[in-house]
Amino acid sequence: MTNHVLLDNVTHKHLKINRAWRPNQGYDVNLARVFPVELGALQAEYPLFFIRNVDSGHFETVALLGFEDSENLYLGDDQWLARAVPMTIERQPFLIGFQDQAGGPDQTPVIHVDMDHPSISESEGTPVFLPHGGEGPLLEHINTLLASIHAGHQASQDFSRLLVGLDLIESLDLEVEFNDGSRHALKGLYTINEERLRALNADSLATLHEKGYLQHIYMLLASLPKLAVLIERKNRLIEAAGSA
Repeated sequence: MTNHVLLDNVTHKHLKINRAWRPNQGYDVNLARVFPVELGALQAEYPLFFIRNVDSGHFETVALLGFEDSENLYLGDDQWLARAVPMTIERQPFLIGFQDQAGGPDQTPVIHVDMDHPSISESEGTPVFLPHGGEGPLLEHINTLLASIHAGHQASQDFSRLLVGLDLIESLDLEVEFNDGSRHALKGLYTINEERLRALNADSLATLHEKGYLQHIYMLLASLPKLAVLIERKNRLIEAAGSA
C-alpha cells in the first residue's frame, strides 16, 4: 500500500528517513527503472536491459536485481551490495507530483512522500528538514535525484525512438539454470542487436555519436556479463538456504 502526500515543512517538520537496505523495507523489486544519465555508473554493477512500456510503447532501460518477483539480490544486512544505487530506488520514499498553477494551464513539479513506506520515522534516521524549516542535506539530494528522473523520462523516450528507428532493439528470452537444478525464464526483456549495430552506415553511427547514444549502447552491452555475477549471487543464497 502507498500513501502519497504533498511534502511540506510544517506537517512533516519531524519527518526522518531511516533507510535500511534489507528485505521487507520497501525495496523488494527485481527490476529497477534506470535512465540514460546513470548508465555509465550502473553498467559496472548490474545487467541492464530494456522492457517495453505497454502504455507508451517506448522501450525503457532497467537494471535486473533478481529473478523472482520481489527478489532484490542487492539487499544485504543494512547494506546495498553495489557501489551505485539506481535513482528510482535511491529516491524512495519520495516521488514527483504535479500541482496546478493558479490562473494557468501549466503544472508545477512538487515533491510527494509515501507516508506508508517502511523508511518513514519521526524518531530514528536522517531529518528531512532542518530545525528552522529549511531543507536538510538529504532532501537537497532527493531534489537533485527527482530532477534527474524527471528529465530522464524524456531522454529515455528520445533514445527509444532512435533505436527503434534504426531497428536495433531485439527481444531476449533467457532461461537461467541454478546449481540446484532449478530453472527460471527471463521474459519480456530486450537488448541491442549487435549484428545490426555493426552493419549501420556512417551517417547512422554519426547520429548516434552526436546525441551521446552510442555511449549508452556500449554501456548496455558492457553490462551483460553482470548477469553471470547475479546468477552466482543467487546460487550462494540457494546453497546457504540448503545448508541452514
